[in-house]
Amino acid sequence: MSKTDVQPSSIEGIKRLAKAISKRDSISHNKALDTASQASGFGNFQHARRSLTAYSAESAPARHAVYISTFWRDGQTRTSGRETIRVFLTMPLDELIKPSQYRYAHKLGRFRRHASDHVIDEYRPDSANAALARTCGAARVLQFMDITGLRPSKARVEPRGGYSARLTGHDHGSVWYDPVAKHHVGADEPYAASVASKIAERNTWARQHNWSLAKPEWAGMYYPEGSSELYLYADASKGYSLDGLLKVLAKAPSPIVPENCARVATDDHAPFVTPGEKAEAEAKLARDVQRKAPSPRGPKTTVEYRLPLSGKRRRRPKAAMPVDAHVRIGTLLKGVLTDTRARAGVYKRVDAVRSELDDWVQCEHDRQAMSDAVFFDLYYGEHSAGGTSKAGEQHIENLRLAQSVLMQHYPDCAPLRELVGKIDLAVRSLEKLR
Repeated sequence: MSKTDVQPSSIEGIKRLAKAISKRDSISHNKALDTASQASGFGNFQHARRSLTAYSAESAPARHAVYISTFWRDGQTRTSGRETIRVFLTMPLDELIKPSQYRYAHKLGRFRRHASDHVIDEYRPDSANAALARTCGAARVLQFMDITGLRPSKARVEPRGGYSARLTGHDHGSVWYDPVAKHHVGADEPYAASVASKIAERNTWARQHNWSLAKPEWAGMYYPEGSSELYLYADASKGYSLDGLLKVLAKAPSPIVPENCARVATDDHAPFVTPGEKAEAEAKLARDVQRKAPSPRGPKTTVEYRLPLSGKRRRRPKAAMPVDAHVRIGTLLKGVLTDTRARAGVYKRVDAVRSELDDWVQCEHDRQAMSDAVFFDLYYGEHSAGGTSKAGEQHIENLRLAQSVLMQHYPDCAPLRELVGKIDLAVRSLEKLR
């Protein structure tokens, strides 16, 4: 027997077989890995690696605790309580299943995500035993997904012909999707007594439709403690094999049932907080504190002031430009304003700049540093001579000079940038008049 005819059951075995196939068929190692994996019953090497390492002792998978809770209330005795169990998975809950997928997951459809490690039942059974059974059922679904890598699906899995061609004796079915092989898989979980007499018919159904039908060693999700049995089926004509799923299910821990579950002792009337809930609450508190923290009174480069007449609060640069610099800028601005009264695009913007600077200078200097005579003639009192377009180039030069003086004496801040921007717009208007 050729060593390439062997069907390995481990990753190392698949790698050894791939080397032989690569040498025999002169193909790349990656392609040989996929071929060897398919010979072992997997879709490709990624599928084999995921399946064979999920529960192997050598891989030592990470253990992520997930808590499952169901509240119950007995209407006759008026007693109530909660059943909570803990399960360990190889990946975090939110990576295993999305909140939108719960509704499609067998026995998990009435549960909702409460935290990153806690799911809670929306249904309220009438006894503690019923609550524990529901909680264990949800745990088995998470367990099945974690073992197989399958994800819940709302698709229909049956041969052509619809309902009339469905699997004989089909009961308690669910549909799953293999994200690696990109193929749907059906799960059928009838009771052992009801399906015993239909085994031959079911096998005939599989042969007629060219579908795979197999019974894993793992007892199943629906009601394993009550003699339900798990069968998997898929369309073999499309090249999908159930062998990989059967192998990982054979190595998996027994399904979680009330007799072997890890119950969490809690006070039924006190809040039960999981580590994930606590972490999320602390993160939310930190965000709230940061959001509600008092904002600074303003940047270090600005200071608040009130307008003389309206009393409105505004901000100005946290600096005092010398009076002679104010005088120089005022002279430049007034010269532009005198010649551009008929040019609204220029006049209004330059007028806004001088109005702002007139407010700033009053905050920066008192009467000892600046007499009333100087102040009154600082930014206002320009001559009312008629405008002329001859001085356009000179006005642009004067406005740029005014910008330069402002940026020389004031720190970079929002109020200064606003004034500089208005001067830029005035210059653009002048440039259009050339």
